Amino acid sequence: MIELIKKSPIWSSIIALAIINILAILFRLPKMLIGNIDFLVGLFLIVLGSIFIVGAGHLFTGWRFHIRKKSDLEAENDPKHPKAREVASIKNQPIRVNRYAKFCLATGVFLIALGVILTSI
Repeated sequence: MIELIKKSPIWSSIIALAIINILAILFRLPKMLIGNIDFLVGLFLIVLGSIFIVGAGHLFTGWRFHIRKKSDLEAENDPKHPKAREVASIKNQPIRVNRYAKFCLATGVFLIALGVILTSI
């Protein structure tokens, strides 16, 4: 069972969420409530997945934040600012969708679809 979860976490989580929804319906919870909760959790997972995608996209490459004034010795030991061409070459890399983003996006889409279906019944 654990091997199945490690091998395909997306499908195992979708099956687990479907079982949880079926159990909630069997316990006579309102379908509107279940659908709304599914929709909100799905939206949260979509936003979380997009944060994972943007985080891997080197959005803040080349930015420097100076909070306090440094002494002369600290200023000498600071790394030099990267050149514009180096920053541009890093930022122009293709978009990478890692496994966490894939998991969040797939599960979020499933929960949103399930939420819409349960709300419309």
